Amino acid sequence: KPKTMKFLKFARGFAPVTENLPNWVTVMPTPKTNDVELNSLDQGERAAIALAERLNPTLILMDDRAGVTCARSRGFKVTGTLGLLKIAATRGLLDLAAALERLKTTNFRYWQEMFDELLRNKDAE
Repeated sequence: KPKTMKFLKFARGFAPVTENLPNWVTVMPTPKTNDVELNSLDQGERAAIALAERLNPTLILMDDRAGVTCARSRGFKVTGTLGLLKIAATRGLLDLAAALERLKTTNFRYWQEMFDELLRNKDAE
C-alpha cells in the first residue's frame, strides 16, 4: 500500500488550521454547484460532493449522515473521521492513540467505547 494520502479540505466547509499542514494534505477551493439535489445538505457536504464529482476520488471524508447517504447514492466510497484516522495510522502517517487524544480536545462528538474499540482493532483491515 502506498504511504501517501490526499485529503481534501474546503475553505468554508469547516475551519481547521491550514498552516503547517503535512505534505499529504491538499487544500482545494470550494467548487460552485447548481445541483439542486445537494441543496438540503450543509455547505461542507455540498462542497465535498461537488468536488468529488469533478475529481472522482477513491474516498470521501464525511461524517454527516445525510451527506454520506447522498454521496453513496452517487457511487462514492465514504468514510468518517475515525475511519480516516485508522487508514492514516495503518499507512504509518500518524499514531492513532495520539490522534484520538488530540481529537478529544476538539468539538468532535464521540463515545470513549468507540475510541477503545478502534484502538483494539487498529491493525485489522
